[in-house]
Amino acid sequence: MLVRYIKGKNGDVGKKNSCDNLSTEWIYSPSQSAENICKEFKFLYKSLNKYRGDETRKNETFTEDDCNFLNYWLNDKLRNNDKDISICVKEFYGEMNRQDKNFFSNPKNLENYMHVIDTEILENMKLLYELYHNAVKVINIIKDPTYKYEEHKSCNDYIEECDKKYKEAMDRCLNSNVDYYNALKIFKDSYQFLTEPSTDKSNTCEYSKFNIFPEYDPVLERKQRNIMVGKILSAPLILSFVIPLLYKVIKIPSIN
Repeated sequence: MLVRYIKGKNGDVGKKNSCDNLSTEWIYSPSQSAENICKEFKFLYKSLNKYRGDETRKNETFTEDDCNFLNYWLNDKLRNNDKDISICVKEFYGEMNRQDKNFFSNPKNLENYMHVIDTEILENMKLLYELYHNAVKVINIIKDPTYKYEEHKSCNDYIEECDKKYKEAMDRCLNSNVDYYNALKIFKDSYQFLTEPSTDKSNTCEYSKFNIFPEYDPVLERKQRNIMVGKILSAPLILSFVIPLLYKVIKIPSIN
């Protein structure tokens, strides 16, 4: 994936100039620096022109998805897992653009996409991104059992992590909008094949390690519970109408 590609090009990222004079007022975490975020953002921006998955793109303009991803990435970097801080996404991008006016090919167009993402929505996006990222790791290891992302992690570790993230994401659907739930259902439909025993012939990835994905669906379960509760609660009400009708159509014999 593109972010992993960037991490593998740390030397090239460090070469991006015009980032050393950025104001530190945009950064609120000691583990992040404005200079490093700027360098990584510019490398990511440049890479999007020529890289997506395993394909090279030539003479292709930035898509809406590209711009939205850059906005998501910058939000995530500036916030750095802290929900309580205020971040200035558009201002940070504007500062990068002012420092290096010739770098961004269409700065105004990208600026229109730069905005602060609500913290809850950003968390939803991160979980969804991590789900896809883990699924791709599993697929790559199935294709090549010798493939290694991290030295001490096996394919089953990524399966269990995907399972855990899927439950966490689905649980958040109880308090999120329907679009997020639908996005998770798309992920489920796209990668459900990973849970089938015939997927991995080498048995490097144990499909049985999926204990939660893709069956877990608290939203559907809640809907079903509500339907059952509605039926139970409506039963006495129905009887209150039915019993008088029974008395009208059935002659009850008198007891002498």
